[in-house]
Amino acid sequence: MPFESELTQYYYKNQFLAPINSYDFHTYYFQSYQPSRLQASELREKLLLDFAQEIADGQINVFKLWDAPVGPHPYAMWEADVRNPEVYGRLVQWYALNHGDLSVLIHPHTGDDFHDHVNCGIWLGDKVKLIVDSFA
Repeated sequence: MPFESELTQYYYKNQFLAPINSYDFHTYYFQSYQPSRLQASELREKLLLDFAQEIADGQINVFKLWDAPVGPHPYAMWEADVRNPEVYGRLVQWYALNHGDLSVLIHPHTGDDFHDHVNCGIWLGDKVKLIVDSFA
């Protein structure tokens, strides 16, 4: 049997690398500026349409718009969670092409919220300064 690296094993099992369980996509908007909220809402609706099958299969969870800061997030936002690496790859590409003026934080879930949000985050658009005191 040919040598299989750890990466190859994860690839064939369609799993994230340990200790990653899933990824979050946080899409930020300014709740008091209607054009920003509308853009965020329209992006969410587009995701619901473009990934309808993945959502129905439970590979993506899409949450409501939070019109106020919550947790470490200093602005209003909505969130999509992804549990499948192949879907994650497609969703990152989709976001790169569709996020417009909105900032998006993409981070893994490893069990360490502070590390996941602050050290492991990937940003599309402008980076947003998180409220790190909320992790205490």
